[in-house]
Amino acid sequence: MQDINKYFEEIKEDLKLDQINILEKQLSLPTIKHKWVSFLIKSKIQRNELEKKKKEIKEIVLKKYTQDNNIPTGIPKASIKAKIEGSDSIKKIDDDLKDLDVIIDYLEKVEKIFTTFSYDISNATKLMILETT
Repeated sequence: MQDINKYFEEIKEDLKLDQINILEKQLSLPTIKHKWVSFLIKSKIQRNELEKKKKEIKEIVLKKYTQDNNIPTGIPKASIKAKIEGSDSIKKIDDDLKDLDVIIDYLEKVEKIFTTFSYDISNATKLMILETT
């Protein structure tokens, strides 16, 4: 989950707001929003690809067992599917999917933060005006 640690640091920089950089942040806000939405979409695409890969692996292994007639008689197909589900490659994909779910959840929250960030900038600007008058 090294991506999420990179995201933690990057969002700190994107959310830094002070009197010196307030105009820069306001002007770059659409670009920053786009960056975080693109991270979210890329993660969702990656998740979909892993789901597809998992399904393909399960189908290939099941087909191999059924075509080669390596299934001892009396073993239900559900037992074979459970055995495939417990394989190392499927477990690894499941772990990666769980990690991606956490990242996707985080990125969805980040997107909401940046949706309201323009209000934060506006409020900071108003506060600065009040302080100078």
